[in-house]
Amino acid sequence: MKRIEWLVILMIIGFVSVTNAWSQSLGITGGVNIASFNGIKNASTKNGMIIGGFINYGFIGGVSLQPEVLFSVKGASATVSPDNGSILGQLPEHYSWTLNYIEVPILLKMDVLDVPILPVNVDIFAGPDFAFNVGSKYETTFGGVTTTTDGSGETHPFDFNIAVGGGPNINLGTVNIGAEVRYTFGTGPVFKNSLPTKPFADVKNGTWSIMASVGL
Repeated sequence: MKRIEWLVILMIIGFVSVTNAWSQSLGITGGVNIASFNGIKNASTKNGMIIGGFINYGFIGGVSLQPEVLFSVKGASATVSPDNGSILGQLPEHYSWTLNYIEVPILLKMDVLDVPILPVNVDIFAGPDFAFNVGSKYETTFGGVTTTTDGSGETHPFDFNIAVGGGPNINLGTVNIGAEVRYTFGTGPVFKNSLPTKPFADVKNGTWSIMASVGL
């Protein structure tokens, strides 16, 4: 895992060091996640914040490369009954997971529409997203009693995601204001195979993000 972290860091350093000849902009971005788990029935979404910064390297033809570093809160909740995985095997239980990630998306963006007269364009983007779990907890409700437990030992420390999305940008000269909707889907299981995660054995992250950004 440490090799992957160093690889991501070296990739970002490489982007910064070898692209000085390209147009660059720095910015901050943030918004709300609407997260859930793919692979389990009747999972409910969990809202959480997403916030961070980015560097955008512009190429010719409306194409740009945008590495980001984000703090992203994900998770989901579900009620499971004895016939679909209740670990106590008696009455229905409610589980609610909160997962905190440091994510490093590397997005390839393309300008697909320029609005005539107005300084507005629309981008679409896609790219890999390297997610490092920095904290997990879960709440269980049984018999009307809710208990919060540290779940860091039950979650995988790394998740490889794919991010896709798009949105409009307003160019105000030295400032660029953007809005976007993105979907990030995990490619690997969120949880290890252990008792507290039995109802969620093979689930993967799936997250809609609604974000705004300011770039200079």
